[in-house]
Amino acid sequence: MLDQALNELIQINQPEILIFVTVLAVILVAISKSGFGGALGSLGLPVMVFVFPPKLAIAVLLPLYLITDIFVAYTWRKFPVVKILKIMVLGGLSGQILGWLCFGYLDDKYILILIGILALITAIRYFKNLIWTKRASEQLKATLKPSFFRGMGWCGFSGFSSFVALTGGIPAQIFLLPLKLERQLFVGTMSFYFLIINLAKLPFFFDLEVFSPTSILLSIMVLPILPFGIFLGKFLNRTLSDKLFYHISHFALLCCGINLIGKQIL
Repeated sequence: MLDQALNELIQINQPEILIFVTVLAVILVAISKSGFGGALGSLGLPVMVFVFPPKLAIAVLLPLYLITDIFVAYTWRKFPVVKILKIMVLGGLSGQILGWLCFGYLDDKYILILIGILALITAIRYFKNLIWTKRASEQLKATLKPSFFRGMGWCGFSGFSSFVALTGGIPAQIFLLPLKLERQLFVGTMSFYFLIINLAKLPFFFDLEVFSPTSILLSIMVLPILPFGIFLGKFLNRTLSDKLFYHISHFALLCCGINLIGKQIL
């Protein structure tokens, strides 16, 4: 069924356009995961669905996500915060099981709109607090320690949305960003979190017959782009200050929210 959908796309669009969109999505994901803990990665699927059906886009992107996660987790292997990671993984895996059970009954449109709204709220709140610094300081003190129930809630939603729409980065960031970890710790924790939950997707996705020979071939065609994106993301992480890093991360959330909502409404 996915092969038929791709053949129809090639008849409508030029193959060069399909490859360009796929390459752009892969570069965003690779830079994001290696340098920003996934802050830009949630733009990968919205970019792909400009020309691909959502399930075909997921089938193409997931193997690339997983390969990137392996490289990134190895790169930042000394930096994950294990105490926080345990909470995130437990929530994420619980959400993925729910996503597997509901996958055939869900409309991606409403999932993406909801995630976009959450992204906008989080980003607007962050930039508003940059102006009212006193209020931001009070909120920082209140959210400095990771909460088990807050982590289970947001990462459960992250695992669910990651399974059905590959947009689990936003809810995970909503949990992790307020903890104000150093950027290496932030990226290290996020990289191991996504490596684990993306590996956990594979048996469920094979059960749902998400992958096809053509989707795997397209994934292989753009595979050489990954090392470039990973190198660039790591370079940007080492170059930027913590302050600028968090500004960019939240601005990426804002862009994700606008992109997700706009794509579904228009």
